[in-house]
Amino acid sequence: MVNNMELSAFRKRILKGEMHLANRELLMREYEYFASIAPKSFMDRYNIGIGRLKNMPGNQATVIVIVIALLIPLWMALLSLALPIFMVFFVVSKITNTSGGSPEYKNYDYRNRIVAPMLKLFDDRMELNYRYDPYDLVDNDKKIYYDDALVEAHMVMPFKKRSISRTSSMCSYDWTNAANTDSFEFIGHKIYYEWEDEDHDRHEEVFFSGGIYKFHLSFSINGTVNIMSTKTKKNLLGIEKEKNRFKGIKDKAVQIIDTENHEFAENFDTIATYDEEAYRFLTPAMIETLLRLRRDYFFAICIKGNVMTVTIDGGFRNATLSAINQDKPYFAPKEPRADLDSKIRSCGNAILSIYELKDILDPAGMYSRF
Repeated sequence: MVNNMELSAFRKRILKGEMHLANRELLMREYEYFASIAPKSFMDRYNIGIGRLKNMPGNQATVIVIVIALLIPLWMALLSLALPIFMVFFVVSKITNTSGGSPEYKNYDYRNRIVAPMLKLFDDRMELNYRYDPYDLVDNDKKIYYDDALVEAHMVMPFKKRSISRTSSMCSYDWTNAANTDSFEFIGHKIYYEWEDEDHDRHEEVFFSGGIYKFHLSFSINGTVNIMSTKTKKNLLGIEKEKNRFKGIKDKAVQIIDTENHEFAENFDTIATYDEEAYRFLTPAMIETLLRLRRDYFFAICIKGNVMTVTIDGGFRNATLSAINQDKPYFAPKEPRADLDSKIRSCGNAILSIYELKDILDPAGMYSRF
């Protein structure tokens, strides 16, 4: 057992930016290999850019810069003619580079050879995983998809049946250990609908785009508690009308919670299976905390048992939609080591932001208890 007032070893390492250095070097070599087999971008393929001037003698570089400056008016005149040709060439180059990539690139498992080991640099219990468990959100005897459960739990805007969902980022820490209040899961998630008009222009309607965060709490409740960001505005008669993006509250089995705080009522709708469970969480201090968070973020919270799920439009701090991108890049990085360093920093900053959110919503759970 560790002292209840001491951060876990994992938390301390994250705060100090510590990681497995030997594994980091192995990952660097793997990323350099990936860069060697990935298609080169249009700019890199033809070595376009002012970076080449750095390696030229000073007088030669100066002459080139002067000539370029004198030709600017001519370039501007030709731009309207050259731009369409350049764009077609660029698109064709991109298609041929990506579709004609080497078999090694096509078969390369970027997700498990780069992103998953990157998470392991921080701790062996870090995973490239997220458990899309609808029963973290709702009680339902029937099979229900996770996105539908998000709607049922008033976490995201209701969407069309033909909507598309896409997860860009994800990570998980020790989630199977429900006693560990450091455990979490995170995804950068988007739910949207695409259509094409009569002019064949494509359009997109976004129902949710941001971060979804799951935490094991230092407490447990009976039933569920749902807290939804909302807005109220006054009409011409001075009567307040509620504006709610989420599914309408029609279930008579739930209790609508009134905290008797006017500002809180203006910014949130709250429902619960049992009102006393909601009041246990919504202490005066927590109400003020949620109001402060609401100034910067539009979010929703669902507490079920000892699991809290939070959806935040755009994501919280550095834990955003693309913070831990699991998609294979189309092109090779120009400077693999610098690029991977940037990805590792982004991952570490995302983890720090996830814990910052956790500590805001469950401050008693920041100290290890097992």
